[in-house]
Amino acid sequence: MWVEPPLSLSSLPREPGVYRMLDANRKVLYVGKARNIKKRVSSYFQRLPESPRTRAMVQQIRDLTFTVTACEAEALVLEYNLIKQLKPRYNVLMKDSKSYPYILLTDEAWPKLHLYRGKRSEPGEYFGPFPNAGAVHATLHVMQTVFRIRDCENGVFNNRSRPCMQHQIGRCSAPCCDLVSRDEYAGQVNEVRVFLKGQDEKLLTLWQDEMQLASDDLQFEKAAGLRDRIRALRTVLAGSEQSTLPDNADAIAIIRQTSGVLASIGVRRAGRDLGTHNVRISQAVDADDLEILQSLLMERYRIDKAPKELILSASEADCGELKHLIDLLHPKSRCDINSPKRGDRALWLKQIKHSGNQLLSTRSEDQQPAFEALSSMFQLDSVPELIAAVDNAHLGGKQTVAAITFAGWQGAKKDLYRRYKLDGISAKMDVIEGDDYGAMKAVLTRFFRAICEDAIPSPDLMLIDGGRGQLAVAIECAQDAGLHDLKLVAVAKGDSRKLGEETLWPGWTHHGEPGIGAALKPSRHSPALLLIARVRDEAHRFAGAYMRKRKKKSMFNSALDGISGIGPAKRTTLLKHFGGIEGVKKASRQQLTLATGISEQLAERIFISLHK
Repeated sequence: MWVEPPLSLSSLPREPGVYRMLDANRKVLYVGKARNIKKRVSSYFQRLPESPRTRAMVQQIRDLTFTVTACEAEALVLEYNLIKQLKPRYNVLMKDSKSYPYILLTDEAWPKLHLYRGKRSEPGEYFGPFPNAGAVHATLHVMQTVFRIRDCENGVFNNRSRPCMQHQIGRCSAPCCDLVSRDEYAGQVNEVRVFLKGQDEKLLTLWQDEMQLASDDLQFEKAAGLRDRIRALRTVLAGSEQSTLPDNADAIAIIRQTSGVLASIGVRRAGRDLGTHNVRISQAVDADDLEILQSLLMERYRIDKAPKELILSASEADCGELKHLIDLLHPKSRCDINSPKRGDRALWLKQIKHSGNQLLSTRSEDQQPAFEALSSMFQLDSVPELIAAVDNAHLGGKQTVAAITFAGWQGAKKDLYRRYKLDGISAKMDVIEGDDYGAMKAVLTRFFRAICEDAIPSPDLMLIDGGRGQLAVAIECAQDAGLHDLKLVAVAKGDSRKLGEETLWPGWTHHGEPGIGAALKPSRHSPALLLIARVRDEAHRFAGAYMRKRKKKSMFNSALDGISGIGPAKRTTLLKHFGGIEGVKKASRQQLTLATGISEQLAERIFISLHK
């Protein structure tokens, strides 16, 4: 299909700039940059584009606008800002909006180390970027163990009267309590700088000389401390000392699957492998690797300088284009871009790509094959499209809650998630402490009632966390609710509670009638079992999060809260008068009236509430 250009191409400038393609409603379809605006825009209409995405875009173009810039570097920045602001339908978009984490060594009298994101406006020295927060926490853990630098907030630091737990376990030298002089602490901070800059051998040599000197002076305790620090640091460095990989490099692999496109970025800094960062890329299924890499490098290195080497799987021509982009962003920095075919660099890139492939596979939006495996394992008449899982959680019998999660062929159905409070005044069916069967009956009674009232869809298969006893309760609740065709499966964890040790009990007999069927022990590699484990673990996570939220809230509540007529003032009066909540509970009705402001009627209400 031939598309007429939206305006006279001859009127376009031959200068660098940014152009915006508009549809009939003047909505921006695409934002692009060009060294020569006229030449770049004309290319869309001189021949039929090969890419389906570009063909679809060109057919919708009805107008365009452009902005001339002084140079290509300025066009790059303007294009990036417009894409972030407008999010055009046909541009490649990065789905990870977080800034990369750094380690910040603060600039203050007693510097501290902590993770930092965002604009680098806080005074201090920044080390990174790290691929993810986990890599930062792992590095901080090492440095606190080896260098004993504080990580506490200034409000805590300025008000300590004795050393905290970090000092007691040997991870802080306690400058808050003057257990280390300012000069000694400054020496520790300088050692941190040396470590983060990758000058490990210099640091080890310094410690070895100090250890020998301390030993010669018969300061054996100091020498032993230095020996332990050397051992700890060598343990950290083990595996990286003999590596032939570059000290400062990023390796980027583009992974494509039917479920989407992912950029997997391996990071090395100061001679150490810091792990991998993964970025989901939207609207890039038929975009070429060069376009994706240009967008990614612009996102990652627009502010932060690129490392000394980028390792990519790209053609020589594409490497040249990307080198030009890096030079425009940071003219004074030196960054080599290579596409290795063999050796350690190629192996590193291959490992990163393999890791990204595994991640993309596990997060695939299409779970239909796993649902088909589930149907085959249980010999169901049809493939389930919606499964649910229920899980109960409590803390020593208290804070009893339950959660129900759903999953379909396209992944989690979070809009259908439900959580239930199973104890306390507001619970619809109070559960006795530690009664797992009672908790299962309470939550399923309410859940099945909601299904019968069409408040929530009925799942094709429901997973019950527990064994035969919990399954029997679930079958009884389903029969009472009239859900005779609902398929129930009990999932019992093994003694080791590891994946693959589960025993499954279907809630129907070989005749298809409700009852407890024969136990199944699928292989740990079974797609059906992996699906069951994911849905079950999500229910466990959701229930645990609700339980912890309730526990945290209860820490700031009192048994007096919720009693009509008791506000903050009277609650404080009662607690002061009786020396705490236990004293209030032991008080008689007559004794309660002795507290200021407590009438006989209110005392009666308090007594009944606390002793019901």
